[in-house]
Amino acid sequence: MTNTKNMRKALCEIGKLCFDRNLLDSSGGNISIRDGDKVFITPRQAGEHHQWSIEEDMIIVTDMCKVPVIGEVDKITREAICHYYIYHAFPDIKAVLHAHPPFMMSFGSAHMDIPAVSEGTRCVISPNIPITNIEESVPGSEQQAVRIVDNFKWRKQQDPDAGLICNIPFHGVFSAAEDLNYAYLFVEVAETNCKILINRQIMFGNNPKADFSIHHDISREEISSIAQSKEVCPTGLRYRDAFGKEIVYQSQDDNLLSSSQQDKKISEEIISKITDEVLKKIKRD
Repeated sequence: MTNTKNMRKALCEIGKLCFDRNLLDSSGGNISIRDGDKVFITPRQAGEHHQWSIEEDMIIVTDMCKVPVIGEVDKITREAICHYYIYHAFPDIKAVLHAHPPFMMSFGSAHMDIPAVSEGTRCVISPNIPITNIEESVPGSEQQAVRIVDNFKWRKQQDPDAGLICNIPFHGVFSAAEDLNYAYLFVEVAETNCKILINRQIMFGNNPKADFSIHHDISREEISSIAQSKEVCPTGLRYRDAFGKEIVYQSQDDNLLSSSQQDKKISEEIISKITDEVLKKIKRD
């Protein structure tokens, strides 16, 4: 996990990670973090001149209208407009990543949507909403920025919990999230998802025996249940604990219930004692 407490360091780390994992290349890409009313953003030509081995003092800090606080305005990435438009449209968004993942771009070059067929994509981005393309746009133009924002708004209308990510034909992808780790995660799981789709076609083609249908549509409730702690042994199971003592397993729910019952009993005893004392005092008076 990237240390987002140090914004400039975090951007350098994620940029290098994306480059090493073939999600960014030397032809471009850009990344930013929003911290309150400040935006930390990567410099132009981070790939072309530095192969994404950039230093912290190369990260530029601006206000929400791209006025520099640290650094020079002419050194800010040329596609900065997309980042600022996203931040103004979605106040809860804290990180934006523009990358060039080749398998996602393969779908973009065919103007094809990307359905969710991996567990990561279905759980992290959306179980039902495909990743779609915006119309072809001049890179770094206001038109491109508006189309990305419109795409993200559409995604939120379809699924309020959907991850914000879209393809730009022949160009790359944009993702946005509440922190930099998730903006990165959206791109990586989507790229893996595309590898699966392409491998399925290479391996099975139109083979009628290959069942590509989704047999179980995962609901948001089911997704949230994944994070819940679950019992791994039934109540009443006899086993040896970590110290070799033979005991009978009691579920955590049973333990909580017992604890609650004990608390209730203690409360009743305290109330009873207080009531007795009050009655005694009344009688004495």
